[in-house]
Amino acid sequence: MIRKVNNIFEFFKSTLVINLVVCSIVVLLSGFDYFFILFLSFGFLVSIGFKELYRKNEYLFYSNNGIAKIPLLLLSYFLTFCTAVFLGLVVFLIKKLF
Repeated sequence: MIRKVNNIFEFFKSTLVINLVVCSIVVLLSGFDYFFILFLSFGFLVSIGFKELYRKNEYLFYSNNGIAKIPLLLLSYFLTFCTAVFLGLVVFLIKKLF
C-alpha cells in the first residue's frame, strides 16, 4: 500500500514540474490573475499530454505496480487540486499580511 502511494506521488511530482513550467510562462506573458485556473486545467492537461506523447512507457511501470491509468490520473488531479488550494491560501495570507 505504501509503495502504491509513493508511486502515485512520484507520478504527481513529475506532472507538477511540467504544469508549473507551463503556468509560469503564461503568468510571465499575461499576469498572475489566471494562474489557478490555468494550473488546474490547461497546465494539467499539457503535462498529461506530454506524458502521453513522450513517456508512454511509464504507464507500464505503474500498471505493473498495480495502479491503473484512470485512478492514477484522477489521484494526480486530486493532488494538483490540493496543491492549488494550498498555493491559494499562501497567496491569500501573503496579500493579507503585506
